[in-house]
Amino acid sequence: MSNVKNRHPIPPEFRKACLIFGLRAEDVTTEKVMHTWEKKLLLASEQENVDDDTAWFMNSAKDALVIWLEATSSE
Repeated sequence: MSNVKNRHPIPPEFRKACLIFGLRAEDVTTEKVMHTWEKKLLLASEQENVDDDTAWFMNSAKDALVIWLEATSSE
């Protein structure tokens, strides 16, 4: 369920994290975040271009999205 429908304002950090994964902030779900995060990490590792910074940014973005989605969905 979209948090926009629940009338939660979307913070800029959340939008930035969505951009990292190519997701629309208005349509994001925890399932989409986890699927896209895993897909992007696997793709990057197959191309052997995952350095520590890339992995850190992807993990941080995933964590931020999941935490925000869980916090706003329980209200």
